Amino acid sequence: MSVQNIATDSSTQDSAGPSRPRQVYPRGQNPKLRYEPFYWWPYRTYVKERWIGRELLEVISTEFRDRSVDYYRHALESGVTTVNGVRAGPNFVLRNGDRIDNTVHRHEPPITNDEIPIIHLDTEREFVVISKPGSIPVHATGRYFRNTVLELMKSEKGMTVYAVNRLDRLTSGLMILALSSKRSQTLALEFRDGNVKKEYIARVRGEFPEGVVEVDLPLLGVDRQMGLVIVTPEGKEAKTLFRRLSYDPERDESVVHCRPLTGRTHQIRVHLQYIGYPIANDPLYSHASIWGPEMGKGGVDLVPHDPTAKARGLAARVVEVRQGAGESSDLHGPLASTLLKDEDRDLMNLDITSPIPLSKQARDIIVKLRRLKDESEAWAKWNDVVFRAKEAQDKFEQHEDEEAESVDASGKPARRKKKSHPRPETTRSKNHIEPLPPGVPSPLRRPEYVPEGFCEECYVPLADDPDPETLFIYLHAVRYTTEKLGAWQTPLPRWAGRDWQGDWRGWSEHAAPDAFDVVQGDIKVNLESPLV
Repeated sequence: MSVQNIATDSSTQDSAGPSRPRQVYPRGQNPKLRYEPFYWWPYRTYVKERWIGRELLEVISTEFRDRSVDYYRHALESGVTTVNGVRAGPNFVLRNGDRIDNTVHRHEPPITNDEIPIIHLDTEREFVVISKPGSIPVHATGRYFRNTVLELMKSEKGMTVYAVNRLDRLTSGLMILALSSKRSQTLALEFRDGNVKKEYIARVRGEFPEGVVEVDLPLLGVDRQMGLVIVTPEGKEAKTLFRRLSYDPERDESVVHCRPLTGRTHQIRVHLQYIGYPIANDPLYSHASIWGPEMGKGGVDLVPHDPTAKARGLAARVVEVRQGAGESSDLHGPLASTLLKDEDRDLMNLDITSPIPLSKQARDIIVKLRRLKDESEAWAKWNDVVFRAKEAQDKFEQHEDEEAESVDASGKPARRKKKSHPRPETTRSKNHIEPLPPGVPSPLRRPEYVPEGFCEECYVPLADDPDPETLFIYLHAVRYTTEKLGAWQTPLPRWAGRDWQGDWRGWSEHAAPDAFDVVQGDIKVNLESPLV
């Protein structure tokens, strides 16, 4: 593990004016945002290995966390989720091979209302080069489907494209997309084999040192829900070169040229944070309230808070599964009496899902990040609503209420037998189904009281519009140099310009920096002019 300054370089120091005042718009009317109408979506998936033996509510609320635990519990009790075609409640225990069908009302978060510029289109070699705006995910993920690069290229450009490489949702910049699935496989090999030289621009906190700084620190993801990555010896090798381009003394921020030599998740973001210069507006790695005044400089404490936490958590899960199945939960050994008492479910799941034992500091950071996310989506509003209707109209699943009364041969009322959950023997069908057409009635029965500001179809609180400036980070893929497709670059984003005045949209008048070459030093690359 190393951090070192390996060269010298001059930089230009410029001052910039203050940020412009932000105008507040009514929900759904911000001209800088792109909105997608809400729609019902039937989703199908099969149980993953890590879900086996866990209760349905626990899996949904910890794996996805798009909405509050209270909402997921209500939805499951309402019957919008089935397992193998039969309605499944919150305590249903998942097994290998189970098929989960879930009808959700998708509220896709707004994205910035920026065009996706096409830098180059080559129909003969079947690829297109674009510049992805920040805030837009590449693939369907979480609550995003239509507001993704692949879907927007289809709906707005009339092009069916296939991802070759990916950028984080918050990151902007260069992407190469294939025009056929076969071509995507061959192009992806060039990225996978490390034959593409990638260069980024970042705006970071503080006065970055002059020269070229090498950071060689292994990285590991420790929390899937928040996507948190830390520096730890157990991680994968990761190396990045950084070079300062300019310093803004008024904001105390630097613009840095970044050259990752490996391709780990959040590599640039975490390496910059570790050496004390996090990306200035990074919502994950640049919060003093979460990381402290040093913003995570030097990484997190790696000493486990409790070396037995994972084993205890797994044993606690066994107890819960047995109890849910109505079986005896007696276990042998000293853990049996305390398994379910000393940690809440969230903390227990942190220890179970992390690939390494977590320190107290790491656990606290993850908990704070999750709480910040929940607060930003205002799930406390759930306390304003009391749902009195607990059963759904079985519009989509087309099955009868398990507890509904029937009439037997003698004409007397009788209870139907509880339906079982047969394990499917047929081959798996596709996971994603087409969205339901507009006007389909809600599968949830309307509560007696729906406050203002709640969705009229699924009765959850509507999130306020995000500030467009929080939907991206100051990290931009500025140039790719490939062996087979040539070299491509975008102009500098406006926030990376030497005379930036606070308007983050659009391009800087300054050209992208000279190419960052690892072996031969700084060289210029002759490029087609991709954008005017």
